[in-house]
Amino acid sequence: MATMDELKKAAGVRAADMIKDGMTVGLGTGSTAAHMVNRLAERIKTEGLSVTGVSTSWSTTLQCRSLGIPLKEMGEVSHLDMVIDGADEIDDNKNLIKGRGAAHLLEKIVASMTDNYVIIADSGKKVNKLGEKFAVPLEIIPGAIAVVTERVKKLGGDLKVRMGAPGKDGPVISDSGNLIADAKFGIIEDPDKLARDLEHIVGIVGHGLFVGLVTKVILADAEKGLVEF
Repeated sequence: MATMDELKKAAGVRAADMIKDGMTVGLGTGSTAAHMVNRLAERIKTEGLSVTGVSTSWSTTLQCRSLGIPLKEMGEVSHLDMVIDGADEIDDNKNLIKGRGAAHLLEKIVASMTDNYVIIADSGKKVNKLGEKFAVPLEIIPGAIAVVTERVKKLGGDLKVRMGAPGKDGPVISDSGNLIADAKFGIIEDPDKLARDLEHIVGIVGHGLFVGLVTKVILADAEKGLVEF
């Protein structure tokens, strides 16, 4: 039986093999997405595939540079032929929670540029309803942290600024220079409404609810292999 890492690699390969010559593709962040990027680099080398990537994070940018994948800056493009990314939670309606890697704002900007948004992940990310495992990541203007905390509380959420891992002092800062915080709402019965409520809070520049964006999910499942829906 294949290990989970082998299945995650298979999901990444499956997604990378969907990319066609001449495409401009958004390249996501995370362990499964890293397998996808590796496979894309292999196809460029062995098949002569002509592809331009747009990265969602510094970690993916550095991986692409090390592998020789041509990149454009996010601000240079307004449309992408495909975006492939990971997720932290996925519900039955293909809604997501993203942002454990603190890149959800840039990831959502990239996701908004395509009609072909593919998510690759392991089956442990699948939930019946969002909020079962994770809080909703928020990217917040530093000067707005107090007012955002109060407004999130009125929505029923408990907000905490995310702190660096042991050995790193201070809060987590996004690639855009903002604070990352996590708002715990428990089970989210209506992701669309909560997303809209968060978007109305001045000071939040991005939240980790991705609603109505995903076109395909490829899950690595230890029992079923690759599951697509």
